Amino acid sequence: MDNVQAEVGLEFNKTVSSDQIPKDDLIIKTLVQAVNTPNTFNLTIDANSIQITKSPNATTSSPTKAPATPVTTAKIPATTASVTGVGTTAEQLTIRRLTFRSAGETFMNDLLNPSSSAFQIRATLIKKKLEPIYQKAFSSFRSLKVVLFSNGSIYNTMDLQFESSSVPNGNQISDVLVGAASSITAFNIESASISVNGIQVSHGVEHRISVLTATLLVLLSWLLSSLH
Repeated sequence: MDNVQAEVGLEFNKTVSSDQIPKDDLIIKTLVQAVNTPNTFNLTIDANSIQITKSPNATTSSPTKAPATPVTTAKIPATTASVTGVGTTAEQLTIRRLTFRSAGETFMNDLLNPSSSAFQIRATLIKKKLEPIYQKAFSSFRSLKVVLFSNGSIYNTMDLQFESSSVPNGNQISDVLVGAASSITAFNIESASISVNGIQVSHGVEHRISVLTATLLVLLSWLLSSLH
């Protein structure tokens, strides 16, 4: 298609006061800078099509027009905007569901409720710690979203989004998490509990340890038998 019109939404924390929500001109300025940054968007923006059509910052019901420079616009709580792009193609994404256990941590029933502060605080913490690690490991990685917590001590489940043409396998996804475990102190990562898409992933390190343990037990048994 020659032209595609899109309505884009931008949502801020609902607990902030109205004066903490960025003004329309600041939203536009920020988006102008983003669009003009090389490799940020793989599309062409029609500047004349940009307008904020609804905003809690607006004093009238008339749309707020963007300046005549290449920009895009967004949606904050009760704020909508439209933008026309030329020759755009939606990126195809693939989701991999990752689960790991935080052994020794205390589970609270509030973690069952995605709207609770306990859920949101822990989800934000996990996203903050793990998302940069996966961004560094895989160029096809797009985002991480925590979807649920469950008891025992705490099982953490999240969806990782990858560009569909280059999706790492379960072992690769797990290996990144195992490699990061020793450097993360905000929460515990039990390597043996990691699963991807419901399939528990085995790790070569754990396998080598088990073989070493078995070998030592055989040697110990032989030494004890030789004493009799």
